[in-house]
Amino acid sequence: MKSGLGPTFYNMETRENIISLVEKEVGKVIENMGYELVDVEYGKERGTWVLRLFVDRVEGGITLRECESISHVISLLLDELDPIPHSYNLEVFSPGLDRVLKKPKDFARYVGHKVQFKLKNPIKGSKNIKATIREVVSSAVIVEREMEIFSIPFDNILKARLEVEL
Repeated sequence: MKSGLGPTFYNMETRENIISLVEKEVGKVIENMGYELVDVEYGKERGTWVLRLFVDRVEGGITLRECESISHVISLLLDELDPIPHSYNLEVFSPGLDRVLKKPKDFARYVGHKVQFKLKNPIKGSKNIKATIREVVSSAVIVEREMEIFSIPFDNILKARLEVEL
């Protein structure tokens, strides 16, 4: 799922602080509910501020009803924390089949799956690489592409998204 959140010039430091606070505080509550906060997006979309949470079960698969329940609980928490100084819409989604991978445990969970990587610095002559995860080590993900195995350091990954294989 591609987000429609466009770039915004609303103080980027404030934006990052809001995302960080949400990841920390909301993440704890979601984890205590038996779910996992996969990703957080915050920005302006068609003139409206949106805080979008991507939530999944640890073992995978979340229902619409569960998203609604999580949204209700998190809405109350955010009303209490009040981290956003203006009105916004809270949206809670499943990460989808093409979910974003951020943490080493995300990559480990999907060993054997194809991933589209966007990199800060080129590897093998490209900043965009589609490869299969073979292994995860402390500082990198080991991948295979066209019978060649190489590593991608975590600190070189801008974005990694599962490829949907039909």
